[in-house]
Order: sequence, then structure tokens, then C-alpha cells
Amino acid sequence: MNRLIDKILLFAMSVYIMSSLASGTDFLVCVYISIICTALNYYLLSRDRTDYSMKPDSTNEWISFVIETALVIAAFFYPPLVAVIPLAMYDIAKSRNYIAFTIGIMAIISSFEYPLSIFIIILSIMAIVLNIKSEMLAVYSRDIRKIRDDSTEKTTRLRSQNTELMNARDTEIYNAQLSERNRIAREIHDNVGHTLSRAILQMGALLAIHKEEPIHSELESVRETLDNAMNNIRSSVHDLHDDSIDVKSSIEQLTEPLKEKYNLQMDIDIGEGTPRPVKYAIIGITKECVSNIIKHSSNTEVDIKLNEHPSMYQLIIHDYSNDNRSDKTVSTSGKNSDFSDFGMGLENIRGRAESVNGTLNISTENGFRVFVSIPKNG
Repeated sequence: MNRLIDKILLFAMSVYIMSSLASGTDFLVCVYISIICTALNYYLLSRDRTDYSMKPDSTNEWISFVIETALVIAAFFYPPLVAVIPLAMYDIAKSRNYIAFTIGIMAIISSFEYPLSIFIIILSIMAIVLNIKSEMLAVYSRDIRKIRDDSTEKTTRLRSQNTELMNARDTEIYNAQLSERNRIAREIHDNVGHTLSRAILQMGALLAIHKEEPIHSELESVRETLDNAMNNIRSSVHDLHDDSIDVKSSIEQLTEPLKEKYNLQMDIDIGEGTPRPVKYAIIGITKECVSNIIKHSSNTEVDIKLNEHPSMYQLIIHDYSNDNRSDKTVSTSGKNSDFSDFGMGLENIRGRAESVNGTLNISTENGFRVFVSIPKNG
């Protein structure tokens, strides 16, 4: 767009020179030649360069070289074409055609007519300066776009790596918990379970020997107690091997520090069939929010709502404090997803939400509100 504006400006000035040097058919010839050559070079010369070496590297640039050189040579034989040289100088500077530049200067000098030739020289210098400026702006814009694209790519990659690290950490914690549960289950099974089994067998032998009353009834009662104990141990071992995590209990434990300072209102309604990654994400987000409330909140009202709907899970944590932030709403599902104003804590919250394909909405209107929506089929 800068090249087009530059050429329109130079063309308007060149028309003034053409009208001074030629009239009638000669004027029209100069106008048509300037339009044709300018349009061709606009199409042929598309490369923005930072060097100043005369190295055409494509067929289009070679064609442009020929057009420029032929135009300035023609000015020796058809003097009115000298008025087209300032417009041609713009393309000559872009293509680094020093041959055409030299011939063009010679053509201007050979047709010297003061003050018109001085004006042509000034306009030629202006064309060269405009080209250099436009090329520099194009190169800078290209570099800025590249830097911006690289920054976006790095940010996306860092977010992905952060999500992977959080998932890996959650998996490591889960594996450690599972390993510990399995160890406890084995110890109960191998030690307490075997001991109770031996006691039950011994009690059965005693019942077979002592059939007289009231000893038999008392022994039978002891055996029932041992059987109940064995059933309870089996149930406990089964629970230790279970993969379930009680989200409600975990959130209640995490929010325990808030109850001393804040008026905490909780509404938790979530089923036991919630997938493990979703449970970890909800617990992790709640933990981060609780930490932020303890550090930054200046009010005493906090609401925590966790509800399971037919198609999604929704977590809302609302701290009604006024921390002097301007009203702002940021969402991972919208165009504005810059969380830099809120710190790394909420970047982690966003990462956990995205790890389960959830969306995060943060609002600072009427306090500080975190809204997380996680699809069930995510």
C-alpha cells in the first residue's frame, strides 16, 4: 500500500512536468508510457530488500531491468520522456538498477533546461528517498510480524508444556497415592487378614469340640464378631484399591483455612462418577483460588459453587473483595485471553482448565470471580 501511495504522488508531480515539456499527442504518449511502465514494475518488483547490490534473482526482476533501461535510453531520442524519469527512478531504486540510474541522470543533464531540469532532479531524489523509506517500513513490518508470530508460537508451546507438566505432576501424585494404598492393602491382607483367618479357623475347631451350652453359644458369638471384622477388613482393602477421590471432602479440607476469616458459603453437588482428570483439575483450581483469596482478599464474603449438569461441570469461586483493579473480563474462549495482568497463579488455573478442554472466565466486576466450565465429553 505504501508503494501505491508513493507512485500516485510521484505520478501527479510527473504529470505537471509532462504538461510543461509536451502538449497534445506528446503529452498523452508520456502519460500512457508512465502508466504502463509503473504498472508493470509494480507487478514485477515485489521483493523488499535490505542490501544495495545489483543482483536480480528472478525473471521478473530481469524484465524490470530491461524496461527501466529502455525507458531512460528512449529519453535521449524522445526528450519529453525526461518527465517520466522521476517516476522511473522509484522503481530503479527498488531494483538497484545502477545502469538505468546512470543513464537517467545523463538524460536529465543532456536535456538541461533551468529551472525545469532542477525540478526533475529534485523529484528524482524524492522518488529514491520514498522508495528507501517504503522498503525499510516493509522490512520492519515483516520483522515485527515474524517476532510476533514467534512469540505467539513460543507462548502456545509454553502453555502446552505447562499443561503437560501439571498432568505429569498429577499423574505422579496419583501413582504415589495408589502405590501407598496398595502397600497398606497388602499389609492389612497379609498381616491382619491372615491373623483373623487363623482365629476364625481356631474358633471353628473350638465350636466342634465344645458343643455343650452355654460355652457353645458364647463361642458362636465370638465367631460372628470375627466374621464381621473380616468382612470389614475386606471392604477396607477394596476401598484402598478403588480409584475414587472424594471431591467434596477435598474441597472442604482445602477451604478450612478460609472459615477462620471469611464468611464462606459452599454449594457442592457432584457425582461419584466424575473422571479422575476432572477431579484433579477442580481440586487444583480450587486450591489456587483459595491461596489467592488468602493472599489478596480484602473482604469477608466468599462463595464456592460446584455443580454437575447433564453436559458439563461448573465451578464458580467468587470473592467479593475490592482490590482496586479496574473492571475487566478475560475468557479463554474469547479473543482477549491475556492473563498477564493477573499473575502466574491464574495462568496455572487456566492451564488446568484447558487440560480437560474446559473454559475459564475471570471477572473483576463486583469483586473477583472465577468461572470454570468443563464439558463432560471433553
